[in-house]
Amino acid sequence: MIRSVSLIDFEEGTDQARRDAVLAAYRKLPSLIPGILSFEVGLDQGLLPGNAGIAVIAGFASREDFLAYSTHQAHTDVIFPVCGPVMAGWSSVQFEG
Repeated sequence: MIRSVSLIDFEEGTDQARRDAVLAAYRKLPSLIPGILSFEVGLDQGLLPGNAGIAVIAGFASREDFLAYSTHQAHTDVIFPVCGPVMAGWSSVQFEG
């Protein structure tokens, strides 16, 4: 299985309503993109300073399924309009596990 982990940093001052909107947008992806075997998304709980604002963990049967997910139009149509304006940065990793 290919697992993908993405960590997204919010712009300073992003309010809870905007954070919740980003979370809701990500939660739509499994119904829009085929090939996702598992999908978890959650807002940081604020337990440590410097953490990312949101984490997305997704599982795929193959590299091809991940690549299809990563370039799917839903990212442009659903995620970027909501997340883009409040995103300060991001990092991701894909691994077999």
